[in-house]
Amino acid sequence: MMKMPDGGITMPERVQLARKTAVGAREHQSGQVTMDPDEGYTMGYDSNTEMKWKLVLLARPGVAWIESQVKFQWLDTDGKKGEHFFDFRVLMADGQRVAIMVKSEYRRNQPKVQDELAEIAARVPRSFADQVVVMTERDIDPVEYFNAEMMHEMRRPDPDADAGARRLLGEIVGAVRIQDLVDAIGLGPRGFRAVVRLLRSHELELTLNVRITHEAYVRRSMSK
Repeated sequence: MMKMPDGGITMPERVQLARKTAVGAREHQSGQVTMDPDEGYTMGYDSNTEMKWKLVLLARPGVAWIESQVKFQWLDTDGKKGEHFFDFRVLMADGQRVAIMVKSEYRRNQPKVQDELAEIAARVPRSFADQVVVMTERDIDPVEYFNAEMMHEMRRPDPDADAGARRLLGEIVGAVRIQDLVDAIGLGPRGFRAVVRLLRSHELELTLNVRITHEAYVRRSMSK
């Protein structure tokens, strides 16, 4: 939901998926994630692990777009049709596409499941994806997830604070403590959130793989 200048609101558009997510299922967590700074659209998820991976992928540099529940179909040698829904297909900034299966670590370690996933991956042509990977809860870096969740929570723009933070970008030489940037912006917590948004847009980057805090050090992104 986004507030309009006239006081009205606009609801986010729900992305149409090839397979509906089981919202309200009792056996596992399901729900929706509202995306973009302007709350432009929502995308469903079918598990807690899937939700976490969605936030992590969205926060990673080099990720241009994410599709959810992408249908892949094939024809067996005996003429029978097969299909699989990939949890994500990620478009990278360099044009590469990665098809992702999200599973629990328990299921990934089952030989029968491993054989099934390997068989599906072997059928995927380059026209559908350049790479197929399996991701589980054990693959999630807790620091990366903490930061991705914070970036998502603080994604909404604050024009004055964002302008103040961006003005400082040209003055940054080497590493600087986030609290020092917040002090220079002069807007308290609003300044901290503005710095987080610069990390989200990859104009700044952390110098170490640490949680985003006032004491963490950042620098201008090497990839910008």
